[in-house]
Amino acid sequence: MMQVQMEDLQSRLNDLVGALDGHDAGAIIAATEELATAVILFRGVTIPAGSEHRARALMGQTLNQLEAAAMRVNILKNWTRQRIDKSHDIRGTRPRGAALSY
Repeated sequence: MMQVQMEDLQSRLNDLVGALDGHDAGAIIAATEELATAVILFRGVTIPAGSEHRARALMGQTLNQLEAAAMRVNILKNWTRQRIDKSHDIRGTRPRGAALSY
């Protein structure tokens, strides 16, 4: 059961990375919601005795996918910030002070 849940989690992460690469806001939202559901379902899974090594390997793969998604989010955030700044420059409405970033 754990492996099925982990594979589903990884599949949802792949969907999110693909949506981020495609710059499709609707697909990003849908993939994020599906990923959240998969995480909730995975949290309730118990790791069968004797499969701890396999679980660690799967978790390592998942963490790598999460890093890939996080990098893409940061890139999109930076691109968006640049576009907003360029728009302000064009309009002559550059905001004063540091922009909030989370």
